[in-house]
Amino acid sequence: MKKKTFAVLAMAFLLAGMGLMAQAKSKAKGDLTGQVNVNEATIDQLTLLPGVGLEKAKRIQEYVKAHPFKSVDEMVEVKGIGPKQMEKLRPFVSVSGPTTAKWAKAVPLPKPAS
Repeated sequence: MKKKTFAVLAMAFLLAGMGLMAQAKSKAKGDLTGQVNVNEATIDQLTLLPGVGLEKAKRIQEYVKAHPFKSVDEMVEVKGIGPKQMEKLRPFVSVSGPTTAKWAKAVPLPKPAS
């Protein structure tokens, strides 16, 4: 019984650690500024968006080839993009104009005086 409990706890700590590493890795990029025109963006430009990896970027491009977006709200029609992710994407996507998105280095906050 103790071995099973230990194994379960060890697995929980391992998975929690992996989650923290993933968070730190994404934050290491800094802050996303600008916008991505989803109707004209390349795969690399689409992967700048939060929560968009290679596969989702390919699905967005395939959707655009069939029928370009008239509104950013139509992005929920792409498999893997739901209302919650759409809210995260909304500040960074457009359906016209140039793609200006880029990652800016995160500026560390000054340490409070002791």
